[in-house]
Amino acid sequence: MLFKRHRLFHFFGFEVKADASWLFLIVLIAWSLANNTFPQRLPGLEENIYHIMAVATLFGLIISIIAHEVAHAIIAEYYKMPIIGITLFIFGGVAEMKGEPSHPKGELLMALAGPAMSVMMGLMFNAVAQISALPEQQNPVQACFAFLGYINFLIAAVNMLPAFPLDGGRVLRAILWAWRKNLVEATRIASKLGASFAYLLLGYACYTIVMHDNAMGGIWYGLFGLFLHASAEYAVKQTEYRTVLSQETIERFLIKNLVSVSPHLTIAEFVDRYVAQQYQRVFPVVDGQNLVGLITVQKVISLPRDKWPWLHVSSLTENTSSQNTVDLNFNAAEALDHMQRAGREMLLVADGRRLLGTVAFRDLTAYLSISRTVDQDKPIKISR
Repeated sequence: MLFKRHRLFHFFGFEVKADASWLFLIVLIAWSLANNTFPQRLPGLEENIYHIMAVATLFGLIISIIAHEVAHAIIAEYYKMPIIGITLFIFGGVAEMKGEPSHPKGELLMALAGPAMSVMMGLMFNAVAQISALPEQQNPVQACFAFLGYINFLIAAVNMLPAFPLDGGRVLRAILWAWRKNLVEATRIASKLGASFAYLLLGYACYTIVMHDNAMGGIWYGLFGLFLHASAEYAVKQTEYRTVLSQETIERFLIKNLVSVSPHLTIAEFVDRYVAQQYQRVFPVVDGQNLVGLITVQKVISLPRDKWPWLHVSSLTENTSSQNTVDLNFNAAEALDHMQRAGREMLLVADGRRLLGTVAFRDLTAYLSISRTVDQDKPIKISR
């Protein structure tokens, strides 16, 4: 995603969030519908009618995109591929899966479910448009439903292009995975095709701007091409690291010598004795033998200095929870996913209330970098 995500609502049991870039898309689509699309299709109507049509169509489009992603999510859950949530962003939406797909069949059917839903939505909207049509009269309702039918067919067609990570690219990956019995290799091949398609889009964007003087269209093609290229590269890295780390627990990466602090220290004492002496940005907070939580240097810096002498570490301590503490057998790939989503540098590792150590984001990524360098000419074998 491009920006911070905000929770909107739950739909069919899935949490729907919106990336801040989605707001830009909403405004752009609404403006385009009210000022270009509908005035061209139905000239002569009052301006406020075009605005009402634009808002109604935008609402139908949002429902269509969410339905597309919910179809992905339902099939994924059926095949034991947990979905974290659905996020709307500038190029549509995405059902975020926790980990990698469990097997080729699940990936294939999950990828096909979204476009199939879009086709069904397109047929439904077209049917309503036909029913609501009036002979020899301008009909705003019919125009809205007809446009929604067209746009759903377009969503299905674009998503079925064999360019990973679009749905068509995921179909291709599933077929390659079933054939080669190697998820990482299948991802690499599908991503290369996705990147090639991205280059074609970038070339077409330049052609559109230079030869047709269509700057807006060219910019959109270019942005979509850049998005596809970046997503293809990211998908390969994600698959590689999940494949490598899924075979390890965090016990392998446990740091035991991290300095912990008492919750009874004042912030001034904490800064003088620990922050100024240790090369740590996160400190476990331990009261006797019991793990209490953690304190970050960033929190201390954000606190006014005149409060340091009388406030204690306990006042800035983040208590232990599933968000910051795991056990020794926690999967390393899930730990890295967890830290990426939460923006954390490390997780506490505990046995009940007893601190065992920590696991750091930098150690997991360093291990991945080394593994990738060593095995770059030896595709990682994985069959599920």
